[in-house]
Amino acid sequence: MTKMIKGKIRSFGLGVGLLVSFVSIQSVALETQLIDEVAPTEIPRSGVPVFGESLFKGAFKDQPFSGFNPDYRITIGDQINLQLWGAYSFSATLPVDPQGNIFVPEVGPVHVAGVKNGVLNDFVLRHVKRVFKNNVQAYANLEASQPVKVFVTGYVNSPGLYNGFSSDSILYYLDSASGIDAESGSFVDIKVMRQGEEIQGVNLYNFLVDGIMPALQLRNGDVVVVGGRHGSVTVEGAVQQPAQMEFVGPYTQLGEMLLVTKPDPQANFARITQVIGGVQQANYMPLADAMTTRLYPGAQVELVRDNDIESISIRVSGELDGPATYVLPYGATLNELLDQLSFRGNADVDSIQLYRKSVAERQRAALDRSLDALQMEVLTRQPNTDLEKSAQKDNAMMIQNFIEQARKAEPRGQVVIANNPNAAEMLLEDGDELVVPLKSSTVSIVGEVIFPTSLVYSKKRTLEDYIELAGGFANNANRDELVILHLDGTISRIDDRDFDNRLGDRLRPGDEIMVMPKIQSSELQVTKDVTEILYRIAVGTAAVLSF
Repeated sequence: MTKMIKGKIRSFGLGVGLLVSFVSIQSVALETQLIDEVAPTEIPRSGVPVFGESLFKGAFKDQPFSGFNPDYRITIGDQINLQLWGAYSFSATLPVDPQGNIFVPEVGPVHVAGVKNGVLNDFVLRHVKRVFKNNVQAYANLEASQPVKVFVTGYVNSPGLYNGFSSDSILYYLDSASGIDAESGSFVDIKVMRQGEEIQGVNLYNFLVDGIMPALQLRNGDVVVVGGRHGSVTVEGAVQQPAQMEFVGPYTQLGEMLLVTKPDPQANFARITQVIGGVQQANYMPLADAMTTRLYPGAQVELVRDNDIESISIRVSGELDGPATYVLPYGATLNELLDQLSFRGNADVDSIQLYRKSVAERQRAALDRSLDALQMEVLTRQPNTDLEKSAQKDNAMMIQNFIEQARKAEPRGQVVIANNPNAAEMLLEDGDELVVPLKSSTVSIVGEVIFPTSLVYSKKRTLEDYIELAGGFANNANRDELVILHLDGTISRIDDRDFDNRLGDRLRPGDEIMVMPKIQSSELQVTKDVTEILYRIAVGTAAVLSF
């Protein structure tokens, strides 16, 4: 029986070249195993660097911030450069006194504490104009922000009191303290304290990944406290930056960690090792499934590419006895799967169907490209007369409605394996679905007929007979050509000269006779494009889209 099946399969083919070489990531988990009988207390730490530990190498402490920050608010001790000219001249650098004022000659004290740096000049000028109504202009700018001394403590390498300016960032003071202790300090739990109260929490991952640093104006005596390291996860393998990454809470998910350390575009599986309930476990699963997997402190994750996959999962259905899913070695062929199948007596082994996600994605992409080109063709066409303009508007609306319908079509991703002697040796891909249909005794007629239906197959009937039995052509039918979609995925296009002839092997039990719609368009190129798309949808989805 197996040899007979193989012989028939060897007569099949790959059809239209729709095979692709990458492995789908949408299968179920392949492996879960207990590694050790005795539960370890932790997984040994790898040599993977802590995410962010290279941040503190002197680049911040050697460059105190002195640039213009429009949101900086003037505070006591700041130095304001003021110049007056015109009927009255004055130039000096004025300190902001303990009351928050600068003293402007002939004007008096001007309270600038709390004023944003971006509006300082206009603010001072308004006060000057209250005294000098005309012929005096003013220019004020922040020359230097207030010198401050800030404590840095907690899990840093050199706790202490450090000099800086109120405009300097948290990174300046952390770098001055020789950075965070990578073994014990936290990069996600940093607090800024003022008189015993927390005024700002800082997560450095926001800066490392997205460049976000909270704007904060420090004062004398403020304290920067680096908390102890929380739970961490090690991610390595096919990632752009292997790292130990920290998280807050009892667990995290791999998807959150990969927002920080980006996966390689070719990564599609994950090997996860961690201690759960006192037992060290390992899981090997598709990356799509692993994204929501809970990761506990100490977990180690290795991302792998498809060439590292050891096994694949194939779904089977139809006229078969046995399991619905088979796990095969990576690189298994169609013949190796067929060896394990048990066919029922009514199975149509000549019409075995193979569906593949990657093929469906290619069909979807090709359809979208055609629809985009059609839309561009319609929208960019320039009418020459008012009559053409009116006709084009109606035509464009009709095409837009068609495009909207066509984008909803879902290609099946069938790999045609008929008419090729090497089909049995084709490589299977993870997530493939093999369907063994029931031997059929009917023919379906669908599309632009009055009563789409299924009819008992007879060799004596012609296409014209089947059309009449389905009520005849609908008004919008294309009467020049029909498409026959065979059960094995191959197609035949029959023109009207053969409608009243018997077709022999060109029409077989289980086939679908597809009556396509007639294209109602005055533009030749649009007619060609729509026709191509209609046939692509018919073949890819086994359905006729009305136009």
